[in-house]
Amino acid sequence: MRHNPSHLRSQRNMFGLGKRLLVVFSFIFISFQISGQDKKTLQKERDRITEEINLTSKLIKETRDTRSKMEGELSLINKKIGLREDLIRSLKREIGLYNTRIKENKNRISSLEKELEMLKQNYAQMISHAQRNYKAQDRLLYIFSSSDFFQVLKRIKYLNQLTKFRRKQANDILGAQNELNHLNLNLLEIINAKDVILQDEESTKQDLARDLKERENTVKSIKQEEKSLLKKLQEQEKQREKLNKEIQRIIESEIKASRKDNAGVFSLTPEAAALSANFESNKGKLPWPVERGVITARFGQNPHPILAGIMVPNNGIDIATGANASVRSVFEGTVSAVFSITGAGQNVIINHGGYRTVYSNMKDVFVNKGDKVKTKQPIGTVLTDDGTGKTEAHLEIWKVSESGTTKQDPALWILRQ
Repeated sequence: MRHNPSHLRSQRNMFGLGKRLLVVFSFIFISFQISGQDKKTLQKERDRITEEINLTSKLIKETRDTRSKMEGELSLINKKIGLREDLIRSLKREIGLYNTRIKENKNRISSLEKELEMLKQNYAQMISHAQRNYKAQDRLLYIFSSSDFFQVLKRIKYLNQLTKFRRKQANDILGAQNELNHLNLNLLEIINAKDVILQDEESTKQDLARDLKERENTVKSIKQEEKSLLKKLQEQEKQREKLNKEIQRIIESEIKASRKDNAGVFSLTPEAAALSANFESNKGKLPWPVERGVITARFGQNPHPILAGIMVPNNGIDIATGANASVRSVFEGTVSAVFSITGAGQNVIINHGGYRTVYSNMKDVFVNKGDKVKTKQPIGTVLTDDGTGKTEAHLEIWKVSESGTTKQDPALWILRQ
């Protein structure tokens, strides 16, 4: 009896399918792992935004004491609306990720079903062939019809291998079926998880609609005081200009002193240069000047929360925080100035070699000129504006060099929450 060529081809096809199924399973595992990492990143972003929203809501409640403090409340409402919009965008990205995973999962299930069907058909053909050709008596005839003893051994070995191969293919079919069941269960989990995110998105949209209505009502109430707002805006502009001029004067005097000591050239000592380089290497990793807070006004031009068409300049960032919160140094250095500005409270400048950090709007200061400070060391207490109810710390970062000074965006330097 000869080996049947079709039977051998069936075996080879079975081996090939087995290899392809291994590749499919490996791809599924890797893809799910990557998708899990993407989901974890989006979940982390969603948690961060939600935490900021909760903190902002808490600050609004603290500010909402009297009608005269609606301006401060409005800036926080605007911040919360922006955070809600960020959260909705984050949820949409997460929904998009789930949609992609659902589509990929369905494609893999379809592919695996086809592979499994071919595997079953080939296995059925192999069993059918074996039943026709290798019954018990045929097996004996097949063995005893050998031409010599060595062929007997070979045929016995072949039949044993065939039996093992059948058993292995049966196990492979069972494994593939189990994997298919796992994929279907996983698909159901993904769909259910997506439904939860869709519910979160709808809930966030409803919260956003309430925030927008709240802002509309607050703006209507404040609009009656537009003249006083314009007057206050002019006073704030004068305060900002005074602060800017004083910072500039103090830094320029330091540059002048350095040039005097270094033959007309601004130069850092080795120690100051090392401190400057260390400060620079921590860009994006500096701690916040307050333990908890939300940025309510960013570097550059900011639209006025009430007066349409009016932009308010900002040389740093404003961070809303709780009443009596401590203001902290964002990096080690030496206090180069402590001064006050009417309406802007107490101010501190800290020298970090080629950089200066400026902390404004404090009611109390705990340091003096010349003091060495450490990272996160409390240097004062934030001031609460009696007129607006705002409790905001103000942070600026200035770069100092031979060519002069350059204002930096502090949001790019502090750690992103």
